[in-house]
Amino acid sequence: MREPLRTSNSSSQEESWRVCLLRTQDRSSRPLGAGVLLPGGLVLTCAHTVLSRPGGDGVRTPFDTVYVDVPGTVALARKTPAPLRARVLPEYLVLPTPHFSGDLALLKLDSEPPLPHAVLHRQIPARNEPVHFTGYPEDLPGGEHLDARLMGRGGPAPTPEWVQLDTEGSPYVVRHGYSGGGVVHSRSRRLIGIVAHQFGTPQAPVRREHAYMIPTETVLKYLPLERLGLTVTGPRAVSRDVAVAHDRTASGRVPGLHRRLTRWLDGASDTDPVELAFAGEGEGALLHTIRSALTLADREQSPPSASASSAGEPQVGSIDIAVDATNRTAGQLAVHAAERIGLEGRTPHGTLLEQIAEESPPLIAAFLAIDRAASPDEEIIALLRALLARGDSRLLLVFSDPRSPLLARVRAELLEPEWPERRADRLAARLTRLAEAEQRLRQLPGHPGTPDLPAPRRPDARSPRLRRELRQLRAGGPLYGTPALPHALFRLAVDVETALLEAEAAEQALAGPLGPREFVLEPPGEGLTDLPFVAVRDPDALVTAPTGAHLAGGDRLHQQYEVVGPFGRGSHGQVYLARDLLLDNRPVALKGILDPGNPAAVLQAHQERLRLVSLNHPSVIRVVNYARHPSTSSEFIVMEFADGAPLEWVAARIAQHHPPFSGPRVREFIVVYGLLILDALSYLHDQEGLVYGDLSPTNVLHCGNGIKLIDVAGVRNPGDAGPVSHRPPEAGPLGEMTTAGDLYTVGAVLGSLLDKAPASPADLGTQSLERALRRAMARDPKRRYASADEMALQLRGVLRELRSLRLGEETFEPSPLFDPAATALDGQLGKAPPLVRWRTDGSRGHPLGAHVPGPAEVAVALPVPKPDRKDPNWKELQRTSYADPAGLLQLSDEWLASPELHLLRCRLHLELARDQLPRRDQQLVAAGMELDRAGRLLGERAGYDWRLDWHGGLIELAHGRVRPALTCFNEVYDAIPGEYAPKLALGYCHEKLADSAADAGAREDHQQQAMQFYDAVWRRNHALGSAAFGLARIHLARRSPDRALASLDGVPPDSRHRTAARTAMVRIHASPPADGSAPTVASAVRAYAALRRLVSHEGLTDRQAYERLTAELLELLLELVGSARETDPLGELRASLPPGVPVPATERQLREQLSAGYRKLAKQVPRTDRTEDAALAEALLDNAYRTRPLGLTHYRDRNPERDRRPWPLIAWLVRRPRLRGSGEGA
Repeated sequence: MREPLRTSNSSSQEESWRVCLLRTQDRSSRPLGAGVLLPGGLVLTCAHTVLSRPGGDGVRTPFDTVYVDVPGTVALARKTPAPLRARVLPEYLVLPTPHFSGDLALLKLDSEPPLPHAVLHRQIPARNEPVHFTGYPEDLPGGEHLDARLMGRGGPAPTPEWVQLDTEGSPYVVRHGYSGGGVVHSRSRRLIGIVAHQFGTPQAPVRREHAYMIPTETVLKYLPLERLGLTVTGPRAVSRDVAVAHDRTASGRVPGLHRRLTRWLDGASDTDPVELAFAGEGEGALLHTIRSALTLADREQSPPSASASSAGEPQVGSIDIAVDATNRTAGQLAVHAAERIGLEGRTPHGTLLEQIAEESPPLIAAFLAIDRAASPDEEIIALLRALLARGDSRLLLVFSDPRSPLLARVRAELLEPEWPERRADRLAARLTRLAEAEQRLRQLPGHPGTPDLPAPRRPDARSPRLRRELRQLRAGGPLYGTPALPHALFRLAVDVETALLEAEAAEQALAGPLGPREFVLEPPGEGLTDLPFVAVRDPDALVTAPTGAHLAGGDRLHQQYEVVGPFGRGSHGQVYLARDLLLDNRPVALKGILDPGNPAAVLQAHQERLRLVSLNHPSVIRVVNYARHPSTSSEFIVMEFADGAPLEWVAARIAQHHPPFSGPRVREFIVVYGLLILDALSYLHDQEGLVYGDLSPTNVLHCGNGIKLIDVAGVRNPGDAGPVSHRPPEAGPLGEMTTAGDLYTVGAVLGSLLDKAPASPADLGTQSLERALRRAMARDPKRRYASADEMALQLRGVLRELRSLRLGEETFEPSPLFDPAATALDGQLGKAPPLVRWRTDGSRGHPLGAHVPGPAEVAVALPVPKPDRKDPNWKELQRTSYADPAGLLQLSDEWLASPELHLLRCRLHLELARDQLPRRDQQLVAAGMELDRAGRLLGERAGYDWRLDWHGGLIELAHGRVRPALTCFNEVYDAIPGEYAPKLALGYCHEKLADSAADAGAREDHQQQAMQFYDAVWRRNHALGSAAFGLARIHLARRSPDRALASLDGVPPDSRHRTAARTAMVRIHASPPADGSAPTVASAVRAYAALRRLVSHEGLTDRQAYERLTAELLELLLELVGSARETDPLGELRASLPPGVPVPATERQLREQLSAGYRKLAKQVPRTDRTEDAALAEALLDNAYRTRPLGLTHYRDRNPERDRRPWPLIAWLVRRPRLRGSGEGA
């Protein structure tokens, strides 16, 4: 007998509403997929599961009927019941679209099984949340259970509405039979969506262990389940009192506010985690704009057309909670948030806030009219704190009254003290962008317009006025520090975005259809690789007068192609424009044979035609056919028409500074051209075994938003003769080309474009681009890139660097060649002060200790190159994790000799040289020997392998020879100019040389070089703490602590160096002013806030470090009190800090706390026999008793009874005036 149901791991307790879809009732067919049993005999599934296989026309039609197997009925029946018949309801069939939205279907069962049905639930599909589901693959029709995690918004589409599922930890993968299965949140046990099994598209491939979930909100967007009488639990992401109707989301907006909210919802890098907005009485347009933006961001309530996500709209699914707080209590808002998160909302309020703080995933929430809530401000603040507790959450707080007391509390307790300056800096950056757009507008020629298309309006320049307004809001301005500042910053931000939108729209109109005569030209998008759009306005206008042509206008070939006329000449003959009469007169290109009377040439052309027809790449012109002239029998290749302009035309526009080919972004366009060309060459080299041969600005066309390589008749086998426009040194006299020669021509073409650009700015990105092209054009082919992919890898890094430096925004991508550095080169600045700082009386006035790290320390702390996958020890190197370099040296003796082995051993000897000072010289000699062994194994390749130069630089640093190390790292920069690691090393070398320079001019030059390298690295990846610390040290050396703080503040929360960066900020805030002046209350407020944030949010868990930092902070307060005359600095400090922050009320309390702090530090001193430790402990105790109101010198282990004799009081009275005058107590 055939076993009716067989399971892999589907639990007998699995949800009974799960069903399996079949094509036939006898269960002999392959399962179609899965489904969810709903009330009323309805079944929810994916539409593609009930579609037929594609027919000859490629169309898939829905089945009329399918069969539904209900595994849950097996336990209720004595024998296995037959599958139930179901109809596909065409009115509720939402077919999948090219944007991967929809893909939903409802089925109607002929009879309803007696089982509990499913209830869909709305819940935030938060990243990393655990879920589970069951599918019915072909070999396991009884069901297979899978556990997975949600991985955030995803899908093989530009603007997906789905959520990615990751089953990487499961022994199985999602496959056919899973689509339509219900997805259950494993913690709350609620049904939050259905599975969509998709493997993506050729343009957007998806890893095999990844599938997708269509969340409940998206299901409800396309299927009116609630109108059908079905119950759906859970609150909406955007509550009904916030959402607006579909037809009103695009009307009545304030454009600048809509754009600002869109950028905030999409997580733009220059937006804040807590965003303040204002919409009060009489400001209906502002409120409507806020509600519209939130509605467009909601999966469930956004208009159906929003799945395509038109430009300027927020991404669907980018809001998790949006609610109007008017007359709602903090308890009600907390319950609403808990239900969206997946927590039990009936928990007592205090416990619920604790659960939210501990279990809430990162979320994006908006609270409208937050200042009109029905609870005291402290309860609202407690709720907001709970939502922000886990980090990475974002809150939009909309105030009705800019003078609200709650706003002052939010500003003091949730925003950082530097918030106004940071917001002003970001507004200044947007104003710079506005000024650049207005400058480009002034350079654009005017257009008279046409009867159908009037001339575009050129808006007035608004950036000067807006800059003046911004100055009023900065430090020193009349509104700075006042309660009105947040509202003023908000209104200015809206005005800036509005002006920017108008300027960009005008620029697009003036440079668009009424622009160049031959081509339609539109500005680029804001994406990393976006290019301007270029297309031919009228192909017929490109036709030139015939001169001895083989074809004339009106000639027909094969009764299909009608010649228009000649319009160009390739390396192998004249090119003609023709129309394909069988395809709506679509333009095509015809190319003839250079010598049709030569039989050898005809044979060669036939062979080339066969080869070229097989080429299939989006950036290579496609050969579609061939045709013969009816009279002369001349043969012609038929190619697609390249609808674009040659790079030669682009070069001319760059030279004339014509927008959009003007300004610093031109260099990014040049790199994108290179990436597209290299992608095509990689296809030719690696998949077809061919070379292009004749790359030139005339043979590369900018078509649409991409490029096309034309004149493919010159494509040939490596080593064959052919035309060459940019001849590499090794090319033969007949144009024999290799893959290395092709890369040379890429460098030459991109270099010709770069030569037309304006004078190079001082940024490092342009230098990196020049180095990348210089390596491509090296005279020795072996010094060029090994492949097109290797060159593209470096150009991608250069592109990110150029963009980061231009916009001041991070464009992060993990390094493909280096592992992340484990430690930040902080020079002890990122650590709590060492105890030796208190060896003498007090520590005020002591230098901060921002020392440049020693070369030996840096040699072992710089990033480590990733091992070569082809190395025989690659597997061992991937598994290696060690804390004992000496032990690993012993273990690696057993490994096979290889370059990577000896490079590893070289680094291990460098670690031992740092740690074992008596044997330092021996270890350094051993490191050099290991590097030599690696070079010998590499053989001829050793002269071109940058890894040897890298390790050579490390050895030089370990010896303390910084200048030779700089030379080594500069060689590495030449070889891999797109990587950040060599720039980090060069930045350090220049910083160290500046630190030791005796000449002021040399010191300044090295500091400038160091800042340039560090800045390029940090702007590209803020998480690299070493670059942030390097910048901070240089700024501190230049007495610019504010700039040092800005660099450290940019290290993001997900960086492993975040705690060190925040520790350094506390120390800078608590350090003496660089100019020797007295500290201020403002500096004390910043120091207190920074220390509090460090402990509560930034990962400081070391008690001893906290005690040392607290001691420094209390010393700052004591110096502040000592320098005050008639003011109460401690009172001012308490008033400036949030309630609950412990601040001493009087100088006596301050001295007692500081004295107690010194005693705690004394306990940290190790109890050893070393004289130095005993002296340090006694010095700390001296500080303690000298600082407290009754101070005296005290020694460890002295009898306390003896110290109570009257003479210490006399001694203290004698010493106290001197202490107060000299500041020793500080």
